[in-house]
Amino acid sequence: MIDDSLLVRIYNNAGVLGSELASALRTTHDILRRADLVVDWVQCRARRDGPVPVVCDQPLSSEDVVVRLIEGSDTESGERRALGYSLFDANGVSGFSTVYVDRVDWLARRAQYPRASLLGRAIAHEIGHLLLRSNAHTESGLMREVWTAEQVVRNRREDWTFSPDQNGDLRNARFAAMSNAKKGRRPRT
Repeated sequence: MIDDSLLVRIYNNAGVLGSELASALRTTHDILRRADLVVDWVQCRARRDGPVPVVCDQPLSSEDVVVRLIEGSDTESGERRALGYSLFDANGVSGFSTVYVDRVDWLARRAQYPRASLLGRAIAHEIGHLLLRSNAHTESGLMREVWTAEQVVRNRREDWTFSPDQNGDLRNARFAAMSNAKKGRRPRT
């Protein structure tokens, strides 16, 4: 475990296959790594049918985030389907994101694009909201509000990265959370 990594708890309540989730998390890792962020993933299960990592039962620290993958009720139509949402603590980095896997599936089918890559991008987008402590969107890049099938197919790198300003804000937010956590860091095992 890397000391300055961001701990992200993943709750796969949508039943995404392990290999597909691993591929999605690699995509998320690559996007966050380009912003100089290292992620430490802990997969927490909703069903308690076996051993669960201890951290899954601990309260969030000021530096932890949760990403929940669920099947949403797809009541939205057209191109403006939200792929997720995030709730965050304005005083820290900790927060809670939800990604609607069925809506990711819808966009992946429309674009005829791999679901795992798109899911990883959606997870990175929501983690971006948590770290930036804002639900604001940009006109371009990963943090834009609407992702179209055409953008997915075009697959330009700049459509799936944080802006240079966001990279700096992400690093600053991470540094601030780590500094605050040094006072009372709990073990992550």
